Amino acid sequence: MEVTKKRPWSDLPPELLSLIGMRLHTRMDVLRFRSVCSSFRSSVPPLPHDALRLPFRLPRLRRSALFLHESTVYAVETPDGSASSRAQWLLKLEESELGHRRILSLFSQRRILNMPGKFPKVLDSLQVRIVEICREYTFGYGGRSGGLVQGIQKVVTHPDCVWSDLNRCWVYFIDEGGQLGYCKYGDEDWSYLDDPHRFDDIVVYEGKVCVVDQFGSVSQIDSSFRLRSFSMPIYGDGLRSCSGSRKDLVVSSDGLYVVDRDIRQCGRPESDPLCNENMWTSDFRVYRLDRQCGRWEEVRSLGNSAFFLCKLCSFAVSARELGGCDGNCIYYAEDAYSYCSPEKVRVYSLADRSIKWLDFSDFVLGMTTASNPSKLKPTLPTTTTPCGPEMCTRK
Repeated sequence: MEVTKKRPWSDLPPELLSLIGMRLHTRMDVLRFRSVCSSFRSSVPPLPHDALRLPFRLPRLRRSALFLHESTVYAVETPDGSASSRAQWLLKLEESELGHRRILSLFSQRRILNMPGKFPKVLDSLQVRIVEICREYTFGYGGRSGGLVQGIQKVVTHPDCVWSDLNRCWVYFIDEGGQLGYCKYGDEDWSYLDDPHRFDDIVVYEGKVCVVDQFGSVSQIDSSFRLRSFSMPIYGDGLRSCSGSRKDLVVSSDGLYVVDRDIRQCGRPESDPLCNENMWTSDFRVYRLDRQCGRWEEVRSLGNSAFFLCKLCSFAVSARELGGCDGNCIYYAEDAYSYCSPEKVRVYSLADRSIKWLDFSDFVLGMTTASNPSKLKPTLPTTTTPCGPEMCTRK
């Protein structure tokens, strides 16, 4: 029998390479695809100079001019050392229209000026493994130096793709009162969804804009801006729909989740590290959507996954792939509702329903796979290495 020789990837037909390349949704994936070889590079056009396109102007809100800003959460792995001791990082990077980049706190919008000594001075995508986790959007009163708009709970754009036409882009937001507003790029005014329910969160899931209300009922927003419910409420009796409960949507590789957070008035003494000035999280319950039955099933374990509930975005990562991060846990910050104050990062374990307090402020999650996998080893920013506009990624 004649042995079939393996052919290199560069021999793939150009039309097939083009189909693959145009289905890449993130800027980093497109850059990596085009860097494989000349045939890959010629099959996909370079990203236009205005691919970032942010910040762009929005309709006025509260009589103030607004701009939409974008930040991206990345998982970064440095190549130094053996495979068992490579440094792992989670960071949030904001890029302006002029190519300036700033590293921000993962749980808020505070700028991080001093980085750990082992953090790479240059984020070179050819030397450092960089994976985009999610994108986060905020409203600002001006360009790069403008202040952030308070009272905005969540912002998403749709479609959210590097190849999408800006003129077809829609922006959605939920304010602190649970009202949902939206506009199309170029509109002069905001429109608001006519619905009596209070919305807690909004995400893009499988190409559709989805919202969850205070009862845990998830709906899609159709092209006519009407709600199409595709699940029953988590709590039909409304027992946990009061102001003491908040629901976050998390998109994972295996489906859509609702994380129900029980928030209570702080009854702990001020000396207790788990005490916040006003409110504190006492418990979490996690539900996964069963699309066939249109109902929510309570999840007792996240397995290898870890959920991160940040102020303006939520996401899931694989603890096994990231290294040093505990699986079956929820990472969150109790007082990230202030843009400027240091976050008190905590870890909730679904295994024993306990809450642990992580004692460090500027939250860039630095991990090493050589550390004990049962215990998080945060790298503290004690060694100051300048970081700011000097950070760059090769194109």
